[in-house]
Amino acid sequence: MRHMLMMLVLASPLPASAAVLDCAGSVAPELAYPDGGGTWRGKEITLCRDVAKALGEAMRFTPLWQDGLGQDGQLQDGDVPARADLLFAPAADIPPGFVVGPVIYDDAQMLMVPAGSPVRHAADLAGAEICVQPGTPEEFALRAYFTAHHIPLHEFAFQEPDEMHDAYVAGRCDAITARRSLLIGLRGNETGARAADVILPDVLASHPVNVASRPALAGLVRKTLGDEP
Repeated sequence: MRHMLMMLVLASPLPASAAVLDCAGSVAPELAYPDGGGTWRGKEITLCRDVAKALGEAMRFTPLWQDGLGQDGQLQDGDVPARADLLFAPAADIPPGFVVGPVIYDDAQMLMVPAGSPVRHAADLAGAEICVQPGTPEEFALRAYFTAHHIPLHEFAFQEPDEMHDAYVAGRCDAITARRSLLIGLRGNETGARAADVILPDVLASHPVNVASRPALAGLVRKTLGDEP
């Protein structure tokens, strides 16, 4: 399920005539996410703010979706606000009218195991129960990785992301797989020993997130990132 979020204005109340840089992107830890005090942080927020500052404008960030476990996170028609100046998304999902810029984050699919687990690599999960949502890119990547590395795989499938997460926290499966930012978010919401759960180093699939901009801003975006040719 895609959870649409209301627009977030990261500035003081703006006069109607104020120039505003409009940014849009996914919501996930390390990309764009409110901290415990309600302040939004992350790579998307920082870049949007820096470009707006260079233009002498305020910034406005529109969260496109709240990512969940097992979702492909692909943009759908109508997701991108017509006014968006900067967009953060996988290159394949960026619509016409934008110049695709550099990758700002590789939200790789990984595995997480409970604190205290002896597992240190994916190979140690041979035959173990791994929580996954069926029919998703995450399941396909999990199967492909384990097949390529000749690791026996035992999936524990759940139709709903929340149900899958609850099962993992309850110890019903030995590991859970999702994109790294989501695993970090899940771990950050836990208390006690579960807050020390371990994300394994093995990368099951790569999910690079690009910054895209309207053509007039492409050069400034690259300059802000220090990525000018």
